[in-house]
Amino acid sequence: MKILIITPRIPYPPFRGDKLKIYNLSKILKNNNNVHILTFLAKSSEEADLESLKEENFSIEVIKQFKYSSLINLIRSFFTSTPFQVSYYYSKKMRNKITELTSKDKYDVVYFHLINNAQYYEAVKNKHTLRVIDFTDATSLYLTRYLEFLKNPFRRLFFTIELKKILKYEQIVKKFDTLFVCSSVDRQFLIKRNVHDNIQLLLNGFDLDTFKFEKIKKEKGRIVFVGNMTYFPNIDAVVYFSKEIFPLILNKIPEAKLYIVGQNPTQEVLDLQSDNIVITGFVKDLKKEYLVSEVNIAPIRFGSGTLNKIIEAVALGIPIVATSLATQGFPPELKKYLHIKDQPKEIAEEIISILNEDTKIENKLIEGREVISKMLNWGKIVEDLENYLRKRITL
Repeated sequence: MKILIITPRIPYPPFRGDKLKIYNLSKILKNNNNVHILTFLAKSSEEADLESLKEENFSIEVIKQFKYSSLINLIRSFFTSTPFQVSYYYSKKMRNKITELTSKDKYDVVYFHLINNAQYYEAVKNKHTLRVIDFTDATSLYLTRYLEFLKNPFRRLFFTIELKKILKYEQIVKKFDTLFVCSSVDRQFLIKRNVHDNIQLLLNGFDLDTFKFEKIKKEKGRIVFVGNMTYFPNIDAVVYFSKEIFPLILNKIPEAKLYIVGQNPTQEVLDLQSDNIVITGFVKDLKKEYLVSEVNIAPIRFGSGTLNKIIEAVALGIPIVATSLATQGFPPELKKYLHIKDQPKEIAEEIISILNEDTKIENKLIEGREVISKMLNWGKIVEDLENYLRKRITL
């Protein structure tokens, strides 16, 4: 198949979030298909990321995104019904480049990544091209949950306006052949809203080689939280855990330490640093951070989609204590390997139990590793995606 992937950000480095997903999908798809990526270059520091992808034989082309233009778009969107995050990524050059590429080459599939790029659907001129869009998460669901926790009045006003815009704008996906999301919860939410009659699951996964299990000596009492520390649900989760749950653990296990691992920690996160809380910032070897820890946590209180931090920890055989919201999008076959608790006291007690009796759950962890390796490795996910796209093309 000849596939054009349109994504708002250069999918490198592939450490977290949407970059991780699109990098792995593209990397495996290009083994058996002709794949070309079109994206924005937002700053000069991304030139190195672009070269790294080219060294890995990615076919990739960029449109320069100027910050002042994006900010002007953002201001204009206050007077339109277009969501702010969509307006920010509007570019006439991007639209023209998509038209040029799809007119010159007969692409079988144009894969639009994230709601930001839905605005470019009309730029694909070949009516025989399959147009699919991957929301990953349902933005409307995320914003609905976010507003329940947001207290700042100015931020509440901004995101209330954005939610209203998104709820209306999501109907644009009816123009696409398929809508992909990464969890059954997001899928059901969008089905109820009647945004599309063909919503498919495209799950998040992990790399079997990167997260291959190794037996490493663990640091006694080490608790780890992994995630991008500019992402609001992650910030809320570590602040909530540090202030309401971790003190309950320290009362029973004074030597326990919490490691908050993730790039670009905000000042609110940095302020949590103490003798028992370590803020690492960015680390390249996430695998080691998991393996030397006795328990991984995901005390997420709002958000949507499925969490890489849970997938990776299960793959490495690390016990996970997570809220029910953090695990909503996972298949039932995987949930039984997770420790799901919601109240601060219950979460603390579960972690204390694991720290004191970790050997008793080893067989369960081994079984969980085997199950997730079959279900959620990127090779399996991309194979299923390829099969689906081929069938739709031949219809």
